Amino acid sequence: MTTPLQKALRYKFLSRCLAYPNEAFIPALREALEKIEANRDELLALVAAFEREDAETLQAEYTRLFLNGYPRTVCPPYESVYLEKRMHGESTVAVQAAYAEWEMSVEPGLIDHLATELEFLAFLASAESLDNAVSADARKASERFTQQHMSRWTPQFTADLQAGATLDAYRLLGEVMENTLTPLRPKP
Repeated sequence: MTTPLQKALRYKFLSRCLAYPNEAFIPALREALEKIEANRDELLALVAAFEREDAETLQAEYTRLFLNGYPRTVCPPYESVYLEKRMHGESTVAVQAAYAEWEMSVEPGLIDHLATELEFLAFLASAESLDNAVSADARKASERFTQQHMSRWTPQFTADLQAGATLDAYRLLGEVMENTLTPLRPKP
């Protein structure tokens, strides 16, 4: 990712990849991909992998991976589940506080959902791209959010997604997310 705007577009694209794969899913991915210039090849390959599957197969895999797999959900996309083994924990409150600093409101059930957290990073990267007084604050907020939230649970989420996916599309999504989010982790 080169510019803050390209980061924003990539985060938004990845957020869309976590949507339920209904009839609007592929068109939404294609639309989100249109303005991305940096590292497009892996994103194009990901969209192609999703396009190779029929809707019912994608929906079944999505449900198994993210909603209610049996005997367990493979990788529920919620920070609180990964960090606290329950929904709406203390991490959810902390994420909500980060959003509130930027006057963002989110539907209560989606506060610490990975798609929402990616949208928040996209918002901050967009603010950073404005190259004005808000830019530095947005960059600092993004770094803080990444350190305090994303880096604490997304490495395990992406590993679980890659290991647990039975479809190439979702396995590749895990790889793309790992490639995108790994550079954000603080150096040890």
